Amino acid sequence: MNGQVLVYGASAIACAFLLSYLTTPAIRTLAYKLGAVDLPTDGRRMHSSPVPLIGGLAVFISFSVTTFLFAEIDPEIYAIWTGGTVLIILGILDDIFDLGPLIKLAVQTVAAISAIYQGVVIREVYIFSRCVGLGLLAVPVTVLWIVVLVNAFNLIDGLDGLSSGVCAISCVSLAFVAILYGNVQSALVAAALFGSCMGFLPYNFYPARIFIGNTGAYFLGFVLAVISVNGVFKISAVISFLLPVLIFALPLIDTVYAFFRRIAHGQAPFAADKGHLHHRLVALGLSQRDAVLVMYAVSGLFGLLAVIFTDKVMATERLLKSLFLLAVIFTVCAVDFLILRHKKKHLRAKKDGGETVNEERKSQ
Repeated sequence: MNGQVLVYGASAIACAFLLSYLTTPAIRTLAYKLGAVDLPTDGRRMHSSPVPLIGGLAVFISFSVTTFLFAEIDPEIYAIWTGGTVLIILGILDDIFDLGPLIKLAVQTVAAISAIYQGVVIREVYIFSRCVGLGLLAVPVTVLWIVVLVNAFNLIDGLDGLSSGVCAISCVSLAFVAILYGNVQSALVAAALFGSCMGFLPYNFYPARIFIGNTGAYFLGFVLAVISVNGVFKISAVISFLLPVLIFALPLIDTVYAFFRRIAHGQAPFAADKGHLHHRLVALGLSQRDAVLVMYAVSGLFGLLAVIFTDKVMATERLLKSLFLLAVIFTVCAVDFLILRHKKKHLRAKKDGGETVNEERKSQ
């Protein structure tokens, strides 16, 4: 990639960042006027005071303007604009009126079909560098991938700055993979979304002054899904479908885990609960800020693993090196978990001991 493309990409990031940063305060005011405010009415929410929603509208505006100025207006961009607009409208209504799951799923499916109509389709995947066509399964697999990723970023949006930060990290991984294979368009789109998220993050990081809301979470997941279909799935890597799975491993793991956990407990798959990964990290004793940073790090490691797994980076021994990094990721996570669990038990024992002493003093 030549220097001109680098300057162009950096300019797109700067433009998206500034637009998002300057637009967010106005969207915050609009959220209050529309009544799109998240009230801490149950124990599942991690904030203690009302926080405005629909922050994703600022990300959408910034991204749309930036892609119009810097990206080539091709079917991929049209797919993102049309489907993204549908999901932004859905998200705003959902943030205000709390829509039912079937309505949301139906509209998400419509957005996915609109992207397919523009040519965003997973027609084949590569398994050990051999192309495997999906045939009649291409459309349903693409719809499933888009809808799952849209909901994955919605479900992970449980702590200040989590979904927007993970999205920014995912954009970096997507851009690197796209650049390695000469897909400048997908890299520019990822750069625009990265800049939009980074411009929003100062208002969204703990303590958040505005949430990205369902408005933003749906949009982020949709854009990332479209980029991954055109920029990653079509790469003739060793096992191409593993690349986007690795890049989005954190939200996908949380979504799959939540789905089966709720079914196992006799709940509806879309029922809200407090069993997500970020909730468990906070329960182990981490602050909201630290829990978010830990999940940023894990997401970044998985993204790095995806980049290393590409043919361009590793012509030889890619599988061995990828497995080594994967082992490192799980080892670090396991060690952190054990340390946090020990810390939680120690704090609980200390608290119980203090309560016992107080009770003895009262009895005396």
